[in-house]
Amino acid sequence: MFQKTNMIAIVASAAIASCVSADSIDLDYIGLAGGYGATTARLGSSTYYAGHMMHTITSGSRSGESFNTFCIEVGEFAKHGSATYEIVDLADAPNPGTPYGQSKADAISAIVANAHAMGWIDAKLQADSGQADYLAKMGALQAAIWEALGHDFQVNSGSTSTALRAQYNLLTNVSTFDGSMRMRNLMAVVATGQQDQLWVVPLPPAAYAGLGLLGTLMGVRAIRRR
Repeated sequence: MFQKTNMIAIVASAAIASCVSADSIDLDYIGLAGGYGATTARLGSSTYYAGHMMHTITSGSRSGESFNTFCIEVGEFAKHGSATYEIVDLADAPNPGTPYGQSKADAISAIVANAHAMGWIDAKLQADSGQADYLAKMGALQAAIWEALGHDFQVNSGSTSTALRAQYNLLTNVSTFDGSMRMRNLMAVVATGQQDQLWVVPLPPAAYAGLGLLGTLMGVRAIRRR
């Protein structure tokens, strides 16, 4: 996601225990799914490209694997090059900055859980890029996350993509949206000077059976083009 003066990075995480060393993970930002073809969202006085942000794991046994996620830090740059991120409770993000708190963390978890229930993403925040309206769905999910963080998402602005608006209205429909839903083990990965992302803490294979929604950590940051 680029802004017409900004670009937004969406980072998704693969829930793999072997990728995590203690409380950190090494990630390399690759780019925004769809690039300049991604949908746009108006936040306050700025317009951003919104959607799935692509990263590569650069440490551990899954080094070289790619994954996608969503931004939770609009004011930070997404930078290329491997960086070490700390894994923290979503309520304690961002870093640096004032913690979001449990209320915002729960709101984001509900949004992600509803998108999962609708089949837009899986329990690891990944999505089938071949699904109908993939870019618009990912853009709508990103916009809803930003809105939950307190940003002024202007859904009816002429700068917000029509396709994103349509999918956002489906996701947040008051008749179907369940605010009590949660993505289990949803966390954040944070690093000073890097965009913070959503992340899901992995469970042992035997623990997956019988779980409804598995947690996914997603971190998203906005990149301001100079």
